[in-house]
Amino acid sequence: MSFKGSKSRVIIPIVELTPMIDIVFLLIIFFMVAAQFAQQAHVELQLPKEAGEQLKDKAQGVLVINVLRDGSIMVDKNEGSISLAVLEGIVGDSIGTDGADWKNITVRADENTLAKSLNEVLAVLHKFGLSATNIATESP
Repeated sequence: MSFKGSKSRVIIPIVELTPMIDIVFLLIIFFMVAAQFAQQAHVELQLPKEAGEQLKDKAQGVLVINVLRDGSIMVDKNEGSISLAVLEGIVGDSIGTDGADWKNITVRADENTLAKSLNEVLAVLHKFGLSATNIATESP
């Protein structure tokens, strides 16, 4: 029996690029949206220009307290200012549920705000045994 000459077939794998392109576009959209949220996390303040300690871990604190130029207080970019009593409740809840310590709380105060406003915020933190805190500054 004679067989015809065997011809080797070349199989070319077909790579579907459509799913990969879809995933890349989804990742691009995700990172663009995440970057927008990160920018909106901070209230526009003129922070004091001090060298201070440069933290190696630049992770943002669990609780960010903003003291605006007029002395009003905002927590984590909430809409509108809050009173010291409300701040006390927020700090109490944050410490009670998250077990936060001073390393997890950041105070951002405008450089033109009165020291009295900053001292009132620090007094609220001191009531909970937080004798130290991170105070945000800009590098000169």
